[in-house]
Amino acid sequence: MRKFVRNSDQKKLTPSKEQIKRQKDFARLHHEYERIHKRGKKPLYRDPKLFILLFLLGIILLLILMEAEK
Repeated sequence: MRKFVRNSDQKKLTPSKEQIKRQKDFARLHHEYERIHKRGKKPLYRDPKLFILLFLLGIILLLILMEAEK
């Protein structure tokens, strides 16, 4: 088994006042969070590629069900 070495003798890194101040921009932080976590405004059925995919899957499913009834 490999042994890991913990560097506990190094000094602790603390951010400077400038770095802390730069990260306190909550409006930018909130905007980035909303951009990342919100779903796109375009509905799924309005995307042409996805619409064609869903349409083809529906037709394939319909054909499978019609064959299963016979």
